[in-house]
Amino acid sequence: MAEPQIDGQEKPTLAFLGPVGTYSHQAAYDRFGSTVTYSERQTITDVFHALSPSVPLALIPQENSIHGAVIDTYDLLRSPCMGKTSFVRGDVVLSIKHSLVVRKGVRLGEIQHVLSHEQALGQCRAFLREHLPTASLVPYASTAGAARALLSPSIDGLDPLKCAAICSRVIVSILPELEILEEGIQDNNVNYTRFYLLAYSDHTAIPPPSTAPPTQRHALVRISYPPGAMAEKPRNQTRLLNALDLYVIRLDRRPSPLPIPFHDVYFVEVEEETMTDPSWTNQVMRGIQRVSKQGGEANLLGMW
Repeated sequence: MAEPQIDGQEKPTLAFLGPVGTYSHQAAYDRFGSTVTYSERQTITDVFHALSPSVPLALIPQENSIHGAVIDTYDLLRSPCMGKTSFVRGDVVLSIKHSLVVRKGVRLGEIQHVLSHEQALGQCRAFLREHLPTASLVPYASTAGAARALLSPSIDGLDPLKCAAICSRVIVSILPELEILEEGIQDNNVNYTRFYLLAYSDHTAIPPPSTAPPTQRHALVRISYPPGAMAEKPRNQTRLLNALDLYVIRLDRRPSPLPIPFHDVYFVEVEEETMTDPSWTNQVMRGIQRVSKQGGEANLLGMW
């Protein structure tokens, strides 16, 4: 059976970090509702590599306001396909509220192991230190996956009746065999995760948001020195940023995928200074050209 259509076209498919019930799923649904078909993947890497003509959209976590940047995502942004067949085309921000979930009947004092995504574990350090100081922390690919594991006969040799998961409270409506022991266990109530919306091309049609879109535009630029410049000392990153000459709102660094020690790539997110500036796209492209003239490499990874 064909998918329902929007404006005469089939719904686009969007990949997200599954299973159903993850924060990624919640963020995707809050943004797109019923305007896309959802396709869950097991890891952030799987979500990224799902982009294709048949799966033109993907949502991956970029940063948490408590735990910081999502390293897996920035490692994927180093891929040569970024800016060629994969593009950042938007962002989504979700308020995060963590719950401690167990099988029904399990008490707090019985918990010896806590399962969740490493970001969620990091965001609940204070609660875990105070209430479960001796529990081992078991990283999982996703928060919802950790919750589902509680229903297994065994979790890699661990007794599920001595385990808990950190996840969204929505999971208990999906898995009624589970219950919430504690809600709001994150270290900071001002806890948000930002996601990047990826598209298979820079002209992929994206369903409009239900709320008014942001008025200021963003772009993500990846800059580095080419391998041949590594013999040149010092490698002045400030020179490349000055050459870019755009309004920088964040700067991230990761090791280059090239087999060269301490060769780094920088991800520079920029924002237009004047809202709805008709020349802003040209300003970004001119900035990239200036970086090249200074001996650097610059790639436009997305604009939204």
